[in-house]
Amino acid sequence: MAAMAAFNFGCGLVSVVSHDEHINIPYEIMHSHHIENFSALAFGMGLNNHFDDEMKRILNLDIPMVIDADMFYKEIIKEFLEKDRIVLTPHPKEFASLLKLLNIGDYTPAEIQKNRFSLVEKFSERYPKVVLLLKGANKLIAFNKKIYIDPNGSAALAKGGSGDVLAGMIGALLAQGWHPLKATIHASLAHSIAGNYEPNYALTPLKLIKRLENLA
Repeated sequence: MAAMAAFNFGCGLVSVVSHDEHINIPYEIMHSHHIENFSALAFGMGLNNHFDDEMKRILNLDIPMVIDADMFYKEIIKEFLEKDRIVLTPHPKEFASLLKLLNIGDYTPAEIQKNRFSLVEKFSERYPKVVLLLKGANKLIAFNKKIYIDPNGSAALAKGGSGDVLAGMIGALLAQGWHPLKATIHASLAHSIAGNYEPNYALTPLKLIKRLENLA
């Protein structure tokens, strides 16, 4: 879904890296293991324990990256936070895991929700050059100790897979040369606008991707 979102949000060429050569992807999107040729990378979605041996190779890439999902439970994420042009897109449970790994604090997802602003601010103070987008009804975006709010979300975007779409959208703008903060803000707003769908329960990630066409 992240790859399909990227392809529908301005990327001219999108590749999926997977150990499963039979993964079902649209014909416009390719398989690739040549990540050194990428102009941007979005990863972590469905990662599990796959690619653990290749993380050092990914870490050595000098390209902008969107980090999502399973990566927030891996120790190696600490090394990625020292790089430039990094965007993180956790939901509250993933953010709780990240803060614990970084020894910032041990919080439950409910505590994350109650203290969203202070914890996002605390993270940004320690990692000012990393762009953080904390998902939720009102997405919080932090960079260089400043916090930006996207208040346009809806309950429709709480459906599983919507976050993968957002990661792909941010990755698409990074691949087009956008600054990580600008890419994150614009993708977040477009994601929220596309998610304004009635009835809320009927919006699926694939419909969300289709609605990106209306933003052109």
